[in-house]
Amino acid sequence: MSVKIEWQIFKAETRSDGTWSSNSPALAELLNAIASPDKIKEPSLDIEDAMAHLAIKGLPYFKITEITSGNTRENNSIKKPSVAIC
Repeated sequence: MSVKIEWQIFKAETRSDGTWSSNSPALAELLNAIASPDKIKEPSLDIEDAMAHLAIKGLPYFKITEITSGNTRENNSIKKPSVAIC
């Protein structure tokens, strides 16, 4: 699974290893600090989805723009509609 969040020119995406990638190294570092798997307090079926929701809780101007699920990111992926959380 992969979850993307965006705000203006900033984009970030969860990785299967529990870290964030971003077009801004500073944003990736911030997200890894505030929305890493060890920061999730509630049980979750999908760690990357929980990371994204935790990120937008801490950075409310961001929104979830894409959720891709499947066995791999390249094959058998299903794109779910974007979800905006304000």
